[in-house]
Amino acid sequence: MVKDPARKRRPLKENPRRRFIPNAITIFNMFLGFMSIISSANGDYFWAAWFIIFGAIFDGFDGKIARALDSTSDFGIQFDSLADIITFCLAPSVFAYMVWAEPLGQLVGGFYAFMPLMLGSIRLAKFNLEAEGDQKGQFFGVPTPLMAMTVVGIWLFLSQIHKYPFLQWQPRELGGDARFVLPLVMIISFLMLSKSPFPKAPPMSLRGTTKEKLTLISGIVMMILVFVSKGFLLFPLAIIMILSSLLKWTRSQRYDEGGIE
Repeated sequence: MVKDPARKRRPLKENPRRRFIPNAITIFNMFLGFMSIISSANGDYFWAAWFIIFGAIFDGFDGKIARALDSTSDFGIQFDSLADIITFCLAPSVFAYMVWAEPLGQLVGGFYAFMPLMLGSIRLAKFNLEAEGDQKGQFFGVPTPLMAMTVVGIWLFLSQIHKYPFLQWQPRELGGDARFVLPLVMIISFLMLSKSPFPKAPPMSLRGTTKEKLTLISGIVMMILVFVSKGFLLFPLAIIMILSSLLKWTRSQRYDEGGIE
């Protein structure tokens, strides 16, 4: 049978059914951010933190699934950024206000808590404009999901540290002192606009190279540690990731300034 050349298969990226899958994951990510905000408002900070963590996990899937299905689109990219603003910018700002900033009053407390939302939104807008070229293989500045997990990780760490007496650290207040935590939240938020490069998630596969296998195993181990510790280890792991990237960038800057002879 001779096939009719006029009957061409429609490209996958034009198939609305293919687009629905990654967009549905983005919607679920947005829903988790919304649930985090409700939980913060109700004083359930544990689940407010974990909704953001789950959102970060699902956020890593929508883009990969869209590329796997060849269903990427400008709408999907913009929609994902809008969802990220809710889950990784607005939700951690509400969390920071309810946990640490509310006793300072709406004006002063609101100023501190507004930093993740304001700087995270700027960071996402800059990323969408600069996603061509260098940003394809890496991020510049702390990614918003990492910032959000670091903020909620502070509370998960300090609210559970009394369970580990061998650390010999007992915070004065459950979840940490606002005088220490809020400046730290501001620093982490400003790092989203830094020039420090952060690598995108590397390829992970049990069938790939040795590096890909080790990366997958390391990622699984870290997730297990975070879940088993009920989020206690999230903050230390996030800080290690941020500091390692900053130190690597600082060394590269010194090397570039020194020049090559």
